Parts: sequence; C-alpha cells; structure tokens
Amino acid sequence: MRTWTLWLLLAFLAAGCSFAPEYRQPRQEIPDSWCQPVPARRPSLPDCAAPEVEYASLSRQWWKRFRDARLDALVAQALAHNRDIEQGLARVDKARAALLAARGGLFPEFTARGSGVRSRPSLRTSETKGLEQELGGLDRRVSRLEGQPMPASSAPSRTGTVWSGSVQAAWELDIWGRWRNTASAARQGLLSAEEAQKALELSVAGQVCAAYFELLNADAQAALTEKTLEARRKAAELYERQYAAGSVDELDVLNARTQVDTLQDSLAQAMMRREQAESALLLLTGAEPAAIYAGRVERGASLTELPAVPQLPPGLPSELLARRPDIVSAEAALRAAHFQVGAARAAFFPSISLTGALGVESTELGSLFSGDSQAWSFGGAVSWPLLTFGRTLGSVRQSEAAMREAAAAYEKAVQQAFRDVRNALAAQRGMAESAESLGKAAARMERAAELARKRYAEGYAPYLDVLEAERTQYAAQMQFLERRSAHLAAIVQVCVALGGGWQ
Repeated sequence: MRTWTLWLLLAFLAAGCSFAPEYRQPRQEIPDSWCQPVPARRPSLPDCAAPEVEYASLSRQWWKRFRDARLDALVAQALAHNRDIEQGLARVDKARAALLAARGGLFPEFTARGSGVRSRPSLRTSETKGLEQELGGLDRRVSRLEGQPMPASSAPSRTGTVWSGSVQAAWELDIWGRWRNTASAARQGLLSAEEAQKALELSVAGQVCAAYFELLNADAQAALTEKTLEARRKAAELYERQYAAGSVDELDVLNARTQVDTLQDSLAQAMMRREQAESALLLLTGAEPAAIYAGRVERGASLTELPAVPQLPPGLPSELLARRPDIVSAEAALRAAHFQVGAARAAFFPSISLTGALGVESTELGSLFSGDSQAWSFGGAVSWPLLTFGRTLGSVRQSEAAMREAAAAYEKAVQQAFRDVRNALAAQRGMAESAESLGKAAARMERAAELARKRYAEGYAPYLDVLEAERTQYAAQMQFLERRSAHLAAIVQVCVALGGGWQ
C-alpha cells in the first residue's frame, strides 16, 4: 500500500511537467502607424506627420456604410448560405470535437462489462487432472481391500458456467504532459479554425460587394451603350436619307454605320459582363443551381449614387492588423504546433497507468448479486519504450519541423497583411483621383460633342468632327463608370485588408 501511495505522490508532484517549448512570437520590424505616401501633385492629402484627429469608427458590418439595402441583404444572404462558409463552419465543429476528444485523455476511462460463459476444458489441460487420478486410484484400493467389485471411474464434471459483471477503470497518469499538451494544441486548433472562419466570412463579404459593384457597372455601361446606340442608329438613318437626297456623301454614311456596329459590339460585351457578375453574385449568396442558371439579382442604388466611403484616415496604429482573423488564426496554429512538440517529446518517457475493477462473479446466475459473489482487482503498469528504431525520434523531429513551418506561415501572414494594406491604400487613392479626373473629362466631352454637332449643323465643321467628339465622349463616360466601380472595390479592399474595420 505504501508503494502505491508513493507512486501517486510522485504522479501529483510531476503533474506540472511539460516538454513543450516556450512560445515566443516571431519578431518582425513593424511600423508604428499607417502612412499614406502623398504625391507631390496632391499636397492636400494628410501624410504621416499630420496631427492626430478624431475619426468615426468603422463598424464590423462595414458594407452598410454604402447605404444600399439590397447590398446589405446580399451580404447577409451570403453569410448565411454560402457553401464555402458552411465548409468553414464544419471545420470549426471538427476542431471543437477534436478538443473534446483530447480532453478525454486527461481523465480515467470507465467501462461496464458483463458476460456469461459456459465451458468444458480438456482433461489433458485441466488443473484437477492429478487430483482426479489420485481419487480414482484410492477408490480402487478400497474396493480390493473390502473385496468389492471395482467401481466405475467417477470424476467431477468439467463443464460449468461463469457469470460476471463489473465496472472497470483505466487511467494513464499524465506525468510528462502528453495529454495536457495534446488538449492545449486542440484548444489552439479550435481558435485557429474559428478565426479562419471569420477571415472566410470577411473575404466572402468583400467578394459580394465587389461582384455587386461590377454588376452595377455592367448595368450602367449597358444602359449608356444602349442610349448611345439608339442615337447613333437614328443619326445613321438620317444620313442615309440625306445621302439618298444627295445632301451628304457616302463617307458620312459609312462612318455613321461603323459607329453603330462598334456600339453593338460594346453592348454585347456589357451584357456578357452583366451575366457573369450576376451569376457570380448568385453563387456567392448560395443560390440553388436553377437560380444560378436563370435567376436575377435585384439592384438597389445605381453606381453613381453609392457613397465613396469609408476613407482610411491617416495615422492609424499598425496594431490594427493584430486583430486580422487570418493573422490570429496563423498565430493560434503556431501555438498549437508548440504544444504538439511537447506531446511528441513525452513519448521518450515511461507511461504509467492504473487499472481497477469492481464487480460480481458466480457460477449461478441467481446468486450473482449475493454477498460472497463480489470481486475486485487493482493494479498498475509501467511501459517505457527502449528501442523504437527512430519512430519516436522521427515523430519529435516531425513536430519540430511543423512548428518551424507554422512560424514561417505566421510571418508570411503578417507580411501579406501589410502588402494588402499598402496595395489597398494605393488603389483607393489612385482610383479616387482617376474617377475624379474622368468625371470632369466626361463632362467636358459632353459639352464638346454638343458644340461639334452644332458646328456641323451650321456647316462650319465636317461630320468627322462630330463622330470624333461623340466617340471620345462615349469612351470618357465608359472609363468613368469603370473607375467608379474600381474605386468602390478599392474601398472594399481597404476594409478587408484591415480585418473588417477600425476603431
């Protein structure tokens, strides 16, 4: 009894033992705050040296800043029914189940058993064979002395039934931290899966917004092309009548018809982009295959009605990226890899387990639960791998290599985050300037086209001037719509790069 008490005492004293390496976050050179490099032509933009000011915080539901109820509904539908998100939720459930299984190793395992066995052992292997032979010989000697006939050989029956029932317990003492490290690794794995799910939701929301803006862009370009095409058709018909009357030459008619053919091609391209954007949105929102093939997406505000917000203010601390779900997920995976190393190293040391059983056992089913049918057992075992031919060492080295891989993955996630923010800021600034310039250019070309038509009607300019002015006006308007959509997509890119918003 004292021996088992000593073993238990040693087990509890070693309960805090762990061979997991100490976690240290990889060191990287990170700027203190976000800086917006300011072009020399735009000194009005705030730079890194701008004084600190108060900015409104951006909600986690950042897409609502565009104030489009239809866009809000599409994002909500995608977050509820997107199949990628459903796969991510399943991965979270799988990680949660793995944590539950890993925690089970910290506690004893209880098992209920019951059996009924009827058997007849061989006489050659029976433990009572010698006794049976001696009893038979004694009977024969007594018969000879008494002058009686030799009795028939009688031996006790070797056929019997044993009934039993018990509750058994087995517990592997976690002296070296194997199960604790396994449970900790599973806990970090669950955190990594949850954060990866958040990153996936953020990405899906960004994709929905970008696809929605592309759909509005295709709508606006198709509407502009249809309007321009209708005007060109009427002009071409007018020039054909004038040509028939001898008022204009054939070159004017050919140029007018060429404009119509070119616009018909542009319309076909715009309609194709609209179909592609619509099917992309339907897929993102988890629509059924029939709806993806033939469904339609309701629109809200037009492309030019959406507000170009939010803008990223200067001087935001770079610690914002620490809450990006993909970075948090990568760091949790790195912590899990540390714990896995500790669990693998514990295999070098002996495994100590305790077992016990308490139950009943009887040859008669009716007396199975009587007082003299009780049975119990208690014991322990020590298992120490002496020669595994590299299996244990290989497992440890494999877990250490996985830890280095996870560290590199975490560092890359941080690097990609800063690249994403830089690219998003550059796109937001560049597309805003481009959309502003093209908007002014489109307004000027609209005026130039009016003047060209007026000069042609008064006979001061050839029709080629009208065609060139209208072609330039149409191109400027189409480019403005393209830049407007790209500007809105760049704003989405900034929000996604910052992990969904800032405070």
